[in-house]
Amino acid sequence: MRKTISILLLTCFTLQANAQFGKLLTKVAEKTLGTPEGDAKKAITPDKKDLKALEEDAADPFLEKQNFKKDGPSGIYYASVPLGIKNITNGKVLALKKVYLEFDDANFKVNLYSRYHFQKNSEGNPIIDAQYTTWISSGVNAKYKAMLLQQMKSKGILHYIDCYMPDIAYVQYLDKDPAKGVKKGEVKGLLQLEPGLFYASDEPYAASGSDPYGHNLFEGQQYLFFYKAGMEDKIKNYTPAKIAQIFKDMDKKKEEAYSANMNLPKKATPAKAPSQQAMMAAVKKRVADYGWKETPIYCYPTSEWAPQYQDLRNNQGIYVKTLTSRIMAIVAVFKKPDGTCGFMNMQIEQQNSYSAPGSLAENYITPPTDYANSGMDPIDCAKANANK
Repeated sequence: MRKTISILLLTCFTLQANAQFGKLLTKVAEKTLGTPEGDAKKAITPDKKDLKALEEDAADPFLEKQNFKKDGPSGIYYASVPLGIKNITNGKVLALKKVYLEFDDANFKVNLYSRYHFQKNSEGNPIIDAQYTTWISSGVNAKYKAMLLQQMKSKGILHYIDCYMPDIAYVQYLDKDPAKGVKKGEVKGLLQLEPGLFYASDEPYAASGSDPYGHNLFEGQQYLFFYKAGMEDKIKNYTPAKIAQIFKDMDKKKEEAYSANMNLPKKATPAKAPSQQAMMAAVKKRVADYGWKETPIYCYPTSEWAPQYQDLRNNQGIYVKTLTSRIMAIVAVFKKPDGTCGFMNMQIEQQNSYSAPGSLAENYITPPTDYANSGMDPIDCAKANANK
């Protein structure tokens, strides 16, 4: 289970590019694994034809003449690496160097436009996918959205995840060893490093506790940046190690902002509440089963028991309603390894020892067990014991 909080932003999804953008994407389409080192270096380097196409895109004044929003950091941006964008009507990949990033500052959204988004084929159909906007991560409760946006901006965080973007592709190495080949890069996020400069590539999340933060970033990779005119030289200041540290620091700021106005869910007083010992036993089992590093402090119920029924076949072969278990919503409060606190909404279940299919009698003699859980929400430790 991933318990880090993804606040805003864009894990952008792109479709597979089947056509080629000169020799640049041909290598990606044909050889993504086991490419000899020499071929991999060729694949990641544009040829003269590609460079000319990119220069033509950068020089085209079309985007400057459009009436876009000017909110926040909106404006013309250039890509730091050669990009291809797919023509959905004929499958060709077009050279892309210049884009307009249009920000909706109030709602923390962004659109990416290229000159191709305004072109149509002979039948009058758009040749590029329509625009899709970013939105707040599905892992964040909607009622906290306005607060989070305000808190993020107050801390200077401009980080967009969970979005869809047009079919943009570029070439990057498959591994820190160039001999292992190349793959198609995808836009997976926009993080403002400084005004006029966005990092727009893989996010340095560790896949497991054994991987260091930023393990998937390495020297020698051509990462994607979007920069305003005159900002290109700034890119060299942001090494993979520095980017990893920025994400690490940003996550801490997010948790601080998120937990600042966070309160524990309201405590319920069910008629037949399980004991603290029984709830903690179920939570501790969940912790052990999944290898979580957090330490549970205490639990409390947030609902009554909800009976669960199943239609089971009796001796006559008829399906009959049977009371099989009951489920209760609880909150478990944790202490994290770094000394901060968090809480998790969970469900516990207690099996009913029914005598036969069709029985509706309550006979809950087994202890409660863990049933399901949400992600971990941060909370100020001063508030963590409010419902103890």
